[in-house]
Amino acid sequence: MAVVGVVGATGLVGETMIRILEERSFPVDDLHPFASGNSEGKTVLFRDSEYPVEIISPEKISKGMYVFGATSAETAGTWVPMCRERGAVVIDNSSAYRMEPDVPLVVPEVNGARVTGCENLLANPNCSTIQLVVALNPLLALGEISWVNVCTYQAVSGAGSSALRELSGQQAGKPAENGPLFHENIVTTIGTPDHHGFCEEESKLVRETRKIMSREFTLYPSTARVPVRTGHTEAVTLRFETPVNPDDAIELMRSAPGIIIGEHSFGPVDVEGMDNIVVTRMRTPPGDPNVLQFWVIADNLRKGAALNAVQIAEIHMKK
Repeated sequence: MAVVGVVGATGLVGETMIRILEERSFPVDDLHPFASGNSEGKTVLFRDSEYPVEIISPEKISKGMYVFGATSAETAGTWVPMCRERGAVVIDNSSAYRMEPDVPLVVPEVNGARVTGCENLLANPNCSTIQLVVALNPLLALGEISWVNVCTYQAVSGAGSSALRELSGQQAGKPAENGPLFHENIVTTIGTPDHHGFCEEESKLVRETRKIMSREFTLYPSTARVPVRTGHTEAVTLRFETPVNPDDAIELMRSAPGIIIGEHSFGPVDVEGMDNIVVTRMRTPPGDPNVLQFWVIADNLRKGAALNAVQIAEIHMKK
C-alpha cells in the first residue's frame, strides 16, 4: 500500500487521476488531495470517504509517497523539487521536466521498459503526443519511417476547466470573455508561436515523440483547438522508405496494447471515458504505396493525461 498525493486535485486532470486511482484499485493507503488556497475547505470523494483538500508543504510529503502532478509547468517548478528532496516519487503531467535528459518521458505501451523503479521523477507526455506514439509504435515493424505529418483537432478540456466554462457560456449565447472564441470556431494556435512560426503545442509534439520513440524522423505538426468538450482527434500521414500494406498495418495495431480499430464514423464523442485510443480509416493514397494515412482519437483527460500517469506509477511500483 502507498501514500498518494495529487497536486492540482480539483482540476480536470487531477479529478480524473483520483477517479482512475479508484477504478484501477491502485493500492492507496492514504490520499492527500493538494490544491491552491482557492480550493481550501473543499473535499474530494475517494472510495466512499471524504478527503479534505490541502495546501502542499514539506511536512505533508513522506519518503516513498507517490505524488501525481496536474499543475502548470511554472507551479511544478516549485513543488516537484520539494517532493524529491523529501524522498517521494513524482509523476508530473506538466511540461517542466519532460525534456530533461535524466527524466524518463514514458508512455507504457511504447517505452514502459524505460521505468526501472529507482526513479524519483517521471514525466507524463503531452496529451496529443501520447495518442500519436501509441499509434505509431506498432507500425515500426513495417519498416523505417521517413517522416510523419500530424494535424490535431484538440478538445477544449485540454485547456482546463476555465476554458470549458468559457465554451459553455459561448454555447449559451454569451460573448467570449475569458478566452478565445471556441464556439463555432477553430483556434489554429495553441500557445505562442516561436521565431519559426511553430506554436508550443506543435514543438512539444516534435520533441516528445522523438524522445519517447528514440527516433529522429522528421515530424510536421499542425495543432488546433476545436469546439469539442472532450476527445482529441489527429489526422496522421506517414511515409515509409519502402512500400507498406494498410491491411498489415491494421493487423499490427489490432495486436498492439492500448489500441482499438474503430468504425469510420468514430469521433471524439465516442471515445469519452475510454482508456484505449481508437484508430480509424487506415488507407494508402493511390499511386504512393509508401504512405499510410489514418485518424487517431483519444480521451485527452484519461489516456492523454491521468490514465497514462497512473499506468507509469503501476510499473514503477511493480519494479
